Amino acid sequence: MLLLAGELHAQFSTERSALSNLQKQKWERAYEQTKKILQKDSVNAVARYVIARYFFAANNPAFQVDSAHQYVTRALHDYTLSSSKEREKMKRFPLDSIIIIRLGERIDSAGFSRAQRLNTEQAYIYFLKNFPSAQQCSRASELRDKAAFEDARKINTYQAFETYISRYPQAQEITKAKALYEKLLFEDKTRDKRLFSYKAFLQTYPQTTYRHEVERNIFEIATAPGTLESYAAYVEQYPQSSYANKARAILYHLLSEEQQAQPLPAALQSDSINQLYQLERLYLVPFFHKNAFGFMDAEGHEVIPAESEDLDPLYRCGNIDEDVLVLPGKVVSRNGGLVYRGEVTSVEDLGAGFLLIENQTCTKVIHKTGFNPGDPCVDEAKVLDGKLLAIKKNNRWSIRTFTGRQLLGFDWDDIAVTGNVVILHRDHKYWLATTDAVSATADQVPLKLKDAFEEVKPWPNGMIWARAGKYEGVFDQQLQVYIPFNEQNLLPAFFGGVAHVASQWSLYNNKGESTGAYDTMMMSKPWVAAKSVTGWRLLEPLNYFTNTQRYDSVFFAGTLAIGIRNDSLLIYSAGRMSPVLRVKRPARIEFIPGQDSSAFFLLQQGDKKILFNREAQKILAVSYDHIQHVGRNIFMVTKKDKKGLITADGKILLPAEYDAIGSLNERTVSLLKARKFGLFDVHRKKLVKPEYSKNLSAYTPAVLIALKGGWYGFIDWNNKPISGFEFSEIQPWSDSLAWVRKNQLWMLYNLKLRKVVLDNVKRIRLIQNKPEEKIAIIQRDKDYGVIHNKRGIVIPLNFSDIVNVGSSDRPLYFTEKHVEEASVFVVIYYNSEGKMLRKEVYEHDDYERIYCPEP
Repeated sequence: MLLLAGELHAQFSTERSALSNLQKQKWERAYEQTKKILQKDSVNAVARYVIARYFFAANNPAFQVDSAHQYVTRALHDYTLSSSKEREKMKRFPLDSIIIIRLGERIDSAGFSRAQRLNTEQAYIYFLKNFPSAQQCSRASELRDKAAFEDARKINTYQAFETYISRYPQAQEITKAKALYEKLLFEDKTRDKRLFSYKAFLQTYPQTTYRHEVERNIFEIATAPGTLESYAAYVEQYPQSSYANKARAILYHLLSEEQQAQPLPAALQSDSINQLYQLERLYLVPFFHKNAFGFMDAEGHEVIPAESEDLDPLYRCGNIDEDVLVLPGKVVSRNGGLVYRGEVTSVEDLGAGFLLIENQTCTKVIHKTGFNPGDPCVDEAKVLDGKLLAIKKNNRWSIRTFTGRQLLGFDWDDIAVTGNVVILHRDHKYWLATTDAVSATADQVPLKLKDAFEEVKPWPNGMIWARAGKYEGVFDQQLQVYIPFNEQNLLPAFFGGVAHVASQWSLYNNKGESTGAYDTMMMSKPWVAAKSVTGWRLLEPLNYFTNTQRYDSVFFAGTLAIGIRNDSLLIYSAGRMSPVLRVKRPARIEFIPGQDSSAFFLLQQGDKKILFNREAQKILAVSYDHIQHVGRNIFMVTKKDKKGLITADGKILLPAEYDAIGSLNERTVSLLKARKFGLFDVHRKKLVKPEYSKNLSAYTPAVLIALKGGWYGFIDWNNKPISGFEFSEIQPWSDSLAWVRKNQLWMLYNLKLRKVVLDNVKRIRLIQNKPEEKIAIIQRDKDYGVIHNKRGIVIPLNFSDIVNVGSSDRPLYFTEKHVEEASVFVVIYYNSEGKMLRKEVYEHDDYERIYCPEP
């Protein structure tokens, strides 16, 4: 045993000596001893364990965690290669795997602590690479990810986070990293806030979490011009966008009534728009059911359910065609969609689909589809040229798009618009900009305002006059200078404008073309006569400005211009810069306006009178005192205060023997002679001689209404009676039927049968009164019914009252039958063809709530 103990002691003597020197802090001696051992024996767990402790000794100047880790790892490896006998010997050192592992764990902890002190991505990466079996690896991975995330946040670029995400897809911070990556990517790629950038971003990154924001910006910028075309183009390009339906709704309300009446284009269609489109074709009618009011359309379909406890009296009589309805506690659209919830004191339609809704505490701008385009409360608002919104708040005005995007801030005392030009007012100065230029600011195009002016006002034909000090000028709708700014006084004219400078006059036509200066001017549309030292010139500025002819004087007769030169008159017709007629003086010219687009003039030279048309083509020689055009190449002539009719070729239609002749009405003229009235058909040459007390009127082409002895009756063109003169009033109904009144009662008189077919009608209330269609509610005794001029009785005469709550073109009848025995009112709604749509039974108080009093 002594021998064995000595042998064991001898076997690890160097290692023990090295360990002793290590404990005595004899660092170099201990290191050299162990190195020599390893040089002799490359597999030696004890030596490697000692040298690991050497490098891990805290007071050792050569302290090195990495070396310690390297040696303790090799020590454990060498230990695993040792035989069981060798391991038994090592236990007496003492050394076993547990001791090595525990030292390794302490070294791992030291390595992890070092990484924590540095707290950088690279430090944790180094630890994980060089201490792969450490218990702290999982935690080191988390801290590595966190440190890398913080590094990326310090750099704060999408590229930094993109790198982070690719390196550490399992990191706890990956959600935040992706969010920051998306945010920074979006901000970087759209930093200029231009439409092009937003479109390019959406195309490149369609799955971006900022898709809604990108779509919003594209929507707001692309539609900033506020035109039909801009909204239609957006819907066509982005039909599936989250803003497509909003664009369709705005576009629909930008359409004119005429455009809304046409079939909707495919790009504009959506379920809500189609429903609204169908309802726009119809009116709404209120009904009362189970103590609540609702609304139905012209076919009786419930559009807005019976939910309102009260009803504005204005709605009781139906035929409601407004886009929105104001109900208790809310405003709804025609299809029942909620536009605004809350009490309302007033609603103003601003146009373009926008409403100004006021209550006791706030005034709001609300679109008819329910969205608010800006501030929750405003002072005022107005639509500019159907394209933009002007909003007033705290007594300052701003401009927004219809989508609510602010273009100009609250910097202005007032904002107005004339055509395509916005007039901005601040501190007694005015600035001008086109609506297109203002809209372009949405796409970051700087707004360049014209110089400030002291006064601005609209001119005819879309021009804008402006003044700065003594300088006046005129712009067109594109703010191009139309009349240059000078010290001058400018006046609008039918052809453009007139400039007055130092007693001289210059003309500007609608093309911006100018004349020279003149001393004197006379204007009579379409002509201008201008005088200079060389004489008078005749100008037609709507077409021409130049005329080389000079005249001694100029005068006008209607649309004719006459220049006098020496002994001649030169006659000019509108649109002609060469004379249509040249005559010798003396001569008198009288302009004769036509009853249609024609015009004539009468030339008198001595006793000779000749009638010409506007092209100076001779029509006829006139021997009458006066001639007047009555239409269709027929003239009324006067001779010794008596009137007659002649044709353009001089043929006499009526001799000049009448006291008065009326204007041509389609084919007839009224005649007056000796205080009696007659009628003449100029085409058929039919004459009813004047023998009646009042102007005759044609009931049909073959039947006339005449008044004789204070009573009306029917006659034919041969002056033969069709009825007796016994009626106090006649109302037209159809070609064969007429309403006639006698003894305070109405009767339906058949002109062909010459007899009454319906009598004792107390009252007639016309609903439709067109020549081709007439509808009336009639009362006979106490019973009411509806009659049509072609279909006859539509609703029988057995109701206590009937009111049309529809339109005149498409009636809807509210009929009531009062059942006195039961003290109830039976109300039945019928459509225009007499089909029953709805039936309700009311007691008196409920009936009064829904009944529409007769207008």
